[in-house]
Amino acid sequence: MRVKAGRERGSALALVPAGFLVLIVLAAIAVDSAATYLGQQQLHDAVTAAANDAAAAGLSNSSFYGSGAITIDPGTANALVCQSVGAQSYSDLHNVRLFVAVGGPAIRVEATATVNAVFGRALPGVGGRSVRAVADAVASGAPGGGPPRSPSSALDRASPLDCG
Repeated sequence: MRVKAGRERGSALALVPAGFLVLIVLAAIAVDSAATYLGQQQLHDAVTAAANDAAAAGLSNSSFYGSGAITIDPGTANALVCQSVGAQSYSDLHNVRLFVAVGGPAIRVEATATVNAVFGRALPGVGGRSVRAVADAVASGAPGGGPPRSPSSALDRASPLDCG
């Protein structure tokens, strides 16, 4: 059985542009996924710093000096969270929304934001991806004074924070 060589010539050449197109699409998906992951990590870092700042500097003096209890003042904590998140340089994050819950010595800071896609902007509906981050912090007594208490169930009811 002998096949004429003239008929089969160049058939693989037509597949090369399709292969490049598939590689470009896969690279675009990888870059957009990496940008989303980076945005999510930036949001998590900002929220963690805000929770730690609020737990450290938002302690209620009246509660401590009145009864000796370590608690976080919600008003001070809200202001500190706004200040801390505002000080972060997160130019890749848009529409950042903060939620804060304070329960005794514990604070929970939650945030949602939108991250712009790099290549996905060319497609309708893929221009941005939503990311979310949550951080808990607990104010404890003197170093070596025992393990900090776990966040209370009051932290499950985070209220929106307007940093306007």
